Amino acid sequence: MKWRSILLTAVVASSCAGAASGQTTWREEIRLGGYVRGYAGWNLDDPQELPGNDRWRSSMLRGQDERAVVQAFRDSFQDHWGYFERPFEDEYARWQHMMENDQDFVPSLWFLALDGDQIAGVSLCKPKVDDDPEMGWVQTLGVRRPWRKRGLGLALLNHSFGEFYRRGYRRVGLGVDAQNLTGALRLYEKAGMRADPARRFSVYEKELRLGVDLAVETLNV
Repeated sequence: MKWRSILLTAVVASSCAGAASGQTTWREEIRLGGYVRGYAGWNLDDPQELPGNDRWRSSMLRGQDERAVVQAFRDSFQDHWGYFERPFEDEYARWQHMMENDQDFVPSLWFLALDGDQIAGVSLCKPKVDDDPEMGWVQTLGVRRPWRKRGLGLALLNHSFGEFYRRGYRRVGLGVDAQNLTGALRLYEKAGMRADPARRFSVYEKELRLGVDLAVETLNV
């Protein structure tokens, strides 16, 4: 029988204070005992109605697109660091719970890039971020492998920015793995976004039980 590794995980905002000069900080002590990975927030101030691509644009239809959206998410994020594939029905049940109970779930802010009857990519947005109700938030941006490197990610971002602009938002943000495996940071820079130092945090992990690591750590294509 193969055991999955058990990890102790701590998420720490990068703005937390460290020790005085010359002393070993608790961050360094944790890093020596385990693994650290950084995450960052990126912002766009004053979004405009930027050019997109009409053939990709569609909002999610409740009662019709949910299962296909979840599958598109799974396919898009199979290359994301730390992704662990759960049985589809288990994951779908979690999404259903979120869609039925999260007050920030707005179907008209979930944008699907369609190629025929297939979802090529998604931009799943929220009307606000927890600490800033005036900032629109791109919660999930993903493109499935066969449609990558065609400008689809940028088209989805531009369409999302334009929709937020039409709704009166003047700031939009998103979060990203700072060591992203699929080139997301270059995409956000191309879209005119900038890193937000106030939205940086680190994830510290230490393995408590040896086993098989089932999470994604490298890009396999």
